[in-house]
Formats: sequence, structure tokens, C-alpha cells
Amino acid sequence: MKLSIDSPTLSPSFAIGLRFAAVALLAVLLAIPLGLVSCVADDRKEHYDRAARKVADSFGREVRVAGPVLVIPLEQRATEDQEKRPRQLFVMPERLDMSIDSEHVTRRVGIFEIPALKAAVVAEGGFPALDVDALATAHGPLDLDRAAVAFYISDSRGVLDAELQWNDREPPLQMGSALLRAAIADPAAGGAFALTVGLRGTGRLAAVPVGDHSTVTMTSSWPHPSFDGRFLPDTHDISDAGFNATWRTSRLARGFRSLEIAESYDFYIHNDLGFKLYDPVTLYVLVSRSVKYGVLFVVLTLVSVLCLELASGRRFHVVQYGVAGLGLVLFFLVLLALAEHIRFGWAYLGAAAVLTGMMGAYTRGVTRQWRITAMAVTMLGGLYGVLFVLLRLEDFALLAGVGVLLLALGMLMWVTRRLTPGARPPAPDAA
Repeated sequence: MKLSIDSPTLSPSFAIGLRFAAVALLAVLLAIPLGLVSCVADDRKEHYDRAARKVADSFGREVRVAGPVLVIPLEQRATEDQEKRPRQLFVMPERLDMSIDSEHVTRRVGIFEIPALKAAVVAEGGFPALDVDALATAHGPLDLDRAAVAFYISDSRGVLDAELQWNDREPPLQMGSALLRAAIADPAAGGAFALTVGLRGTGRLAAVPVGDHSTVTMTSSWPHPSFDGRFLPDTHDISDAGFNATWRTSRLARGFRSLEIAESYDFYIHNDLGFKLYDPVTLYVLVSRSVKYGVLFVVLTLVSVLCLELASGRRFHVVQYGVAGLGLVLFFLVLLALAEHIRFGWAYLGAAAVLTGMMGAYTRGVTRQWRITAMAVTMLGGLYGVLFVLLRLEDFALLAGVGVLLLALGMLMWVTRRLTPGARPPAPDAA
């Protein structure tokens, strides 16, 4: 004798229990193709990252600027191993007012669009007068003839133009491996400076507040800054059109002294502040997030179909459940393929429309009933809409997801409220 889930020899409550168990097992098995879709998404993300590195190699990597700083060579002194090492006196400005105005641009590599930025840096301030005799007594003779104003730039490939004014003069600038330098006369007397630099790069924009009193202002057309570095902005304003932010720091917090003796500039260039070109809803972030919600989406759909069975009295074969589940998994692959060529919203709409249409036609062919077909299409379309809302949310995604789960649990409770074997419905309360 053959027994099936719908066998008349099984009690109705036991048959329904088997159907729930079969749906649960099917949901677990569908996690395997969902994992394969996730692997495909990760592989495409690697292609995107390679394209981003290619753009960075030619357009410029992250942009970090530091300075200007007054650099005066000192007499070389022999160390314990009798090797003479170059020493330099680094003088920080008393005041630094820096403004950085940037706009984001895109560079295309194949089918990938990589965000980049162009920035105009304006730095103004002044250096104090130096007590040359006291410094020479403490550290050795100063080579004032080779003194220079230096401005650190993390990637020289991103330098577009630069101009320096020093005490109303315009000394010529020269670019080294990472330093923009200009020789100056009479550095001991101090002086005022005004520096303008045009830059471009990718990924991140940052500045080091080297002044004893520094004010750094950044404005950008990028609407999703991720502020990072040693300091967070004192004030900021973010909108869809971009952002502006202001930092104010003093010598007590910047991490180095106003006068430093060092062999190179490494001691001050990492204490920076700035932002990353972060996008919380990029294509691969959204696809990866949608695949993470995939198991939940598949489970909710299968449970909804099972509830539809219980409410309508129409039974579906377990193979038909499997075909429907594979269609749900295929949605994420269709979404990824479309989103690489068109905007994510349109890609999502297209993938949802195609899979909803196919599932609707399949339901009509199985049930031969328009009412059940309409219910299935409405249910699937609603779930696609809920998933899209969850993907677009960032701070409230968990809260919304929990709300969906509670709603699904409530629907399941309502449908299964009369499945207790051998029990009669309770009598209504007396008026």
C-alpha cells in the first residue's frame, strides 16, 4: 500500500503536519542554490573591485594632504653605528585655515562605474619667527639656505595644479615622490602663506590639521560621507545634494609638537581627518543584502502558499513547491544580471515582474482557477515589495524585518488556529 502526504489513510492533522515538514525540508534544501547565487555575486564583486583598482592606478588613489610645514635641514650627526643620518627641523604653522571643495565624478571600466573625486584645496596661515641661536644650541646648526615649505600629498598622480604665495611672493613649486616643495628665503623670520592645489583621486579624501590652531572645512557633492580619521567633524550638514563639515583642532590634540626633529615626514601625516566615498545602497551591497534575506523570503513564500492551501482547500504537489522555490531563487540571479546594466530600482522591478508573471502563469496552469492565481500573484508581489523596502532601509532594516516576521507569524496563527486534532471550536462567549 502506498502512502502519500495526501493519502486518505492518513488523518487530516497528520497529513498537514507532513506538509509542513516537507515545506521546511524544501526551504533548507533551497539554501544550497541560494548559496551558489551568493558565490556568483561575490565573484562579480571581485570584478568590480579589480575595475576600481584599475581606475585608482591611473586616476589616483585615496587623497591625503598635510601641511604646509616649514622644513629646515640640520647638521648630520653620527649615530652609535657611526652612520650619519639626515635630520630635519619641522616647524608647524601657528594658524591653518584649510578649505577643501570636492565634487564626485565617475569613471567607467567595462560595465562598471567607479566613483572618484576632484578637489580644490586652499590652505592659508602663518609660521612663527624662530630663535635660530636657541635651536642651534639645542639641536645643532640649521641650514637655512636649504629651507623649504613642504606640502604632503599621498599620491602625486592625482596632482592637477598648484600655486604658493609666501610673504607676497610666488616661489616655484617642485613635486617629489610625495612632497610638494618650494625653497624660501629668510625662513627664520616666519611668514604668511596661501597655497592652492587641485587634486583628484578615489576612495577617500583626508587632511592633517598640522597648525597649532587648525580649521578644516570640507564641502562635497557626495551625499553619503563616512567620516573617519583621528577627529570627527565639530559640525556637519548632509543632504541629497552633498555635505559640508567643519573641524577645529589645537596643538594639544593633533598628536605631535610644534617643533619636531625627525628624519622624514612620517611622524605627522597619519593623524588625519576626512571622509570615505561610502554608498550604503551600492549595487553589490544591495544584491548581497537581498541574498541574505533570500532564505527568509523563500520561507515566507512557501509558508504563504501552504496557508493558501489551507484556506482554499486546493492541494499542491511537493514537486510544484520545489519548482516554485527554484523560481524564487532564480529571481536573485536575474536581479544581479539586470542591475549591472540598468539602475537597481528598474532591475528589481524587471526581475520581480518577470518572476511574478511566470509564477502566476504556473499557478494558473496548476490550479485552473483565476481566484487562486490572483491570490498567489498578490501575495508574491507583496513579498517582493516588502523585500525592496528592506533593501532600501539602512538604520531601520532590522526593525522592519522583525515586523514582517511578526506579521507572517500572525497570518500563520490565524490559518492554523483550528488544526487541533479532535477538538471542537470553542463556543462564543456569552453576551
